[in-house]
Formats: sequence, C-alpha cells, structure tokens
Amino acid sequence: MIAFEQHLELFSFASLYQHYLLCRRHKRNTFNALRFEARQELNLLELSAALQDRSYRPSASVCFVTERPKLREIFAADFRDRIVHHVLVHELERYWESVFIHDSYACRQDKGIHKAVDRLTQFIRSASGNGKRRAYYLQLDVRNYFMRIDKHLLWSLLKPHIDSPEVLWLCKLLVFHDCTAHYSYKGKPGLLQHMPPHKSLLQSEAGKGLPIGNLNSQFFANVYLNCLDQFVKHQLKCRYYLRYCDDFVLLDTNPEQLVVWHEQIRRFLAEKLLLALNDNRDKLRPVGNGVDFLGYIVRADYRLVRRRVVNNLRSKLLDFARLMVQQQPEYTIYRFDADLLAQCRSTLASYLGHLSHADSFDLRKSIWHDFSFLHQYFRIDSTFLALQPLYELPKQFSSARRQNHWLNKQFSGDVLLFQVGCYYEFYHPAYDGLAVSLGLKPLKKNRRGARFGVPLSWGTHLAKRLLAEGRQVLWVTERDGLSAGGVKCRRPAERWIGLAGKQSADAKST
Repeated sequence: MIAFEQHLELFSFASLYQHYLLCRRHKRNTFNALRFEARQELNLLELSAALQDRSYRPSASVCFVTERPKLREIFAADFRDRIVHHVLVHELERYWESVFIHDSYACRQDKGIHKAVDRLTQFIRSASGNGKRRAYYLQLDVRNYFMRIDKHLLWSLLKPHIDSPEVLWLCKLLVFHDCTAHYSYKGKPGLLQHMPPHKSLLQSEAGKGLPIGNLNSQFFANVYLNCLDQFVKHQLKCRYYLRYCDDFVLLDTNPEQLVVWHEQIRRFLAEKLLLALNDNRDKLRPVGNGVDFLGYIVRADYRLVRRRVVNNLRSKLLDFARLMVQQQPEYTIYRFDADLLAQCRSTLASYLGHLSHADSFDLRKSIWHDFSFLHQYFRIDSTFLALQPLYELPKQFSSARRQNHWLNKQFSGDVLLFQVGCYYEFYHPAYDGLAVSLGLKPLKKNRRGARFGVPLSWGTHLAKRLLAEGRQVLWVTERDGLSAGGVKCRRPAERWIGLAGKQSADAKST
C-alpha cells in the first residue's frame, strides 16, 4: 500500500507539470505543444486522472518519412504522450542508470555524441600507446535494430526490476503499444510506399519493432542492448569498447582477437537478443586509418567532419538560398521571412556546433565563402562559429527613431524604407542630400524626428530609382504588437541590391 501511494505521487499534477516543462523545452513551437499549452492546467489534470485510474491510452501518432541522410520512417507521439514518456523514463532510470556501463552514450544524461567521440579518441590513444604500437578497431552495427526489437523479450528484461504496480502497468502499456494501429500520415504522398519493408514498422513482424523518435523507444533500446554491453565487458573482457545506440566499436592491439570477438558477438546477438549484424557495415582496420563514427573521422591526434555531413549542410543551404534569394534582371531580392530565417538559423547553429568539435576551421570558412547570401542575414565572428542575426531588433527601444538608427548601423550603406503607418520615413541627416535629389520636401517638425517621408504606394518606384543610382534598399515593415519599449514592432522584410551593390557586397564578404 505504501508503494502504491508513493507512485500515485508520480502521477500527480505537480509531477506531470515538471515533466511537461522538460518535454516542451525543444517542442514549444510545434502545433501539438501549442495546442496542449493553450489549456495546459486542464490537460494536465485530465492526464493525471487518467494515469491514476489507469484509463490512459496513447493517442494517435504522426507518421512521416525523412529523406536525409536516407529514407527513415518516424512515428512521432502526441505531445500529451511525450509527457508520459518522460515520466516513465525518469522513473526507470533510477534502476537502470546504475546498471548501464559507463561507455554507453545514447539518450543518457551527460552523455551524447560528442562525449562518445571524445571517449573514442582516448581509446585510440591508449590502445596505440600514443602511436608507439599498432592498434586496430572493429566497428559493428545491428541490422535494422529498432524494427527487430522483440517486445516480449524486452518486457522480460524490464519486468523483474519494477516493484511498483503503477509503473509496471504503464511500462507494459507502452512496450506493447502498437502505434501502427492508429496514426495519421504527414508528408509527401506515396513516400511511405517507397520504404523498404525491413525498415518499416508497418511491415514488421507481429510483436516486433519500436517507433523511432520517441524518448521511451530510445530508452528501451538501451535496455535491450545492455545485455550486449555486459557480455562484451564482463565475458569477452574487452577493455576498449563503446556503444552509441546500435553502432559500437571495439579496439585491441591484436586483430585476430577482434575477429574472434566478432564471431562471438554475432552468435550472442542471434541467440540471446534475436538480432543480426549488418555485414555491409562491419569494419576491421588499423586505427591509423581513422574511425568513421557518429559523423566524424576520428584519429588519435585530430578529427575531421564526415563528408556526408558536409554535403548535407551544403544541400540544406542551397535549399534555403532558393527560398530566400530571388534574382531579378537588374537586382537581387533577399527575403527576411521570419519562419525561414528561424529554420536557417537553427540549421546553421546545429551544424556549426557539430563542426566545432572537429578540426574544421578551413571548412567553416569555405562555407561562409561559398554561401555568400548568409552575409545578408548574419554576422559571423573570426572563428566562423558564432552567429549574430542582423535582422532582430532589440526589444527595449522606446522610439521609431532609435529602431531606425540601430538598423542603419546593422545595414550600413543601405537606404532604409522605414514604415511608419502609411508612410516610409527618413530620419538620418545623411539622407538629406539624397532626399533633395529625389525631389522630396522636408517634413514639418515632428516628435519622431522624421526629416522626409513618402506614401507607401511610392515605395517600389522609389526603390528602383535608388537602385538605378547604385544604392541598396532595405524595406522595414511594421509588425503586430508593441515592443518592450512601447513602440511598434518592426522587422526587415526585404533587401534589394543592384548589380553594382552585389559585386561590392560579395567583395566585402570575401
């Protein structure tokens, strides 16, 4: 009875709210997360009641297919279910974190890809005596791992270590839940039919397979292969072994020993876990060749970024360039679409973070050189790592004039078509001569400090005339709402650069 009361606490509103905050950290702007947040208190109370009386059932998943780096079928759980996954995994980790070996790096706190690659570097140095002796690595991969996990075997691994009836009920429910029975598909029509049968849950054997993309699936996958970890460390006595999900590496100075271990691991996976190795990806080579692991080529004294990662980044930047840059016969338009810029910034930050863990200075420099359109939106530091967006105005400005002055600094040399209501206004004294040459009359003294102005309908004509005179034009438009300083929110909308201006900008970025 005490254990029951204790785990009812696990499903309380306070507990669910804490896990909700963790869950929304990287999902807050998704549709499902926003829908849940709109009535979060009621949703959490309903979820708490459903968990406590065991009426809870997972909602329909969203199925989609990713095309890069290869076709992969994803079943994403509803946001409500993600909260439950966090609750369960947090509870199961109490036992399993003390059981997992140190060198298992997937989906664990204070682990991850970069910790795994750092550890592999240490192993290479230690096994090779810092290059004084020849060492070898054996890299193995489980074939179609998530699709071949046996749910009954997984349950037999989990059940003995759960002493709470509530956690036992929830864990069994999620292990045996069939997400393919009720789902909605989003994405390109027909793409799902191109999935190879052995890579699709929709065509997997009954009682087998876990959906890729959910926290509980990643945790269950760690539990399943923990048997392999214990076998390699305690029975094979391999000193240098690490695993990230279903990709694992063993090192030794004797290649014949690695061949023996290879066969023993193959038999163990087949007999104990009903899994098979991917023979096409097995590698036994000297560590001096470099280990292709988790997006890097790892050697004892330096690390390179894998070519496929670089090609993926270049491909994505080309896609952004097609959407954000519009080429006209006499000038180029750079669009400041908020959603596209958010996606581009997120993609760049993610890849630059990955590149920062390798010897990649020249590579980062070449990216900024080859994709010069990025200089229209971001300023980069001397390391080619830190992004500073040029388009986000500080929120504390209390006047339109200060907003205009800040944008003039960010886009020096541009003429700002700065929207104020139904007009474009000019504030800076440097525009006085230009305004006179365009035939504009000075405005009467006003509290904003605007010196000249034209109706919005004149904008296109004025911009083209400025381009003909060799000037660059930045369109700044009003947005809904007020900034923290109480002034209308504004943001660059487009930047027009003529042929002469483009050559100057390209030379400056180079």
